Amino acid sequence: MKKITITMLAIAMIAFFANDAMAQTENTDAGAKILAAMTITESADMHFGTMTVPSTIAEVDLAVGGSVTIASGTLTLLAQAPTSHAAAYDITGDANATYAITLPTNGSVFITEGATPMPVIDFVCSYGALTSTLDGSGDDNFTVGATLQLANAQPAGTYTGTFDVSVAYN
Repeated sequence: MKKITITMLAIAMIAFFANDAMAQTENTDAGAKILAAMTITESADMHFGTMTVPSTIAEVDLAVGGSVTIASGTLTLLAQAPTSHAAAYDITGDANATYAITLPTNGSVFITEGATPMPVIDFVCSYGALTSTLDGSGDDNFTVGATLQLANAQPAGTYTGTFDVSVAYN
């Protein structure tokens, strides 16, 4: 019986040391990167310029470069102040980081004079796609245009409103 016990103990020790010799360990690195807070600052507001009361339903397009054109309808665009200009934004954040731009959706923005609203639709960004990359200093900028919809005989007045543009790291 002693011989069997010693033999069993020897086999168990060989198995233990054999398994220990087969065990492997890999040292793995871990890390994280914390990005600087991203900021967006408006450097110019959006304005469709000065125009006459339309004699039909009309649309005026404001390009990302700030120029306006009549997309449809009958009205006259005037050169007097206030003149047209696209909204402009300055972005800061982590150098060389990519980010997404979120513009308003159709049906969410109206400019008003009293109780008379005009929808602002089809927002566009100067990048075309709604993504960009901050430069090596962590800076970037872009402009935003849109389309203004006017009713037939839209009442004269100074129309105002607000909208949100946001940016976030990808």
